[in-house]
Amino acid sequence: MPDRIIISRAAIGGRFIVSFEPRTIAMPSLEFRAHADAKRCADARHAAHGWPIIDQTAEGGAA
Repeated sequence: MPDRIIISRAAIGGRFIVSFEPRTIAMPSLEFRAHADAKRCADARHAAHGWPIIDQTAEGGAA
């Protein structure tokens, strides 16, 4: 099972990616148009499983 949840910016298109590390086929990365949607997804997985969230976006406070 994943050890952490990562929110990052997509390389193109201005979208946000929620990925689970280590990566597995059972837990594919998810793509969102808005940071708020990506954050809600990550928060829900955190609440359900307790995995820590690492937000690597400027919107999340990291550069």
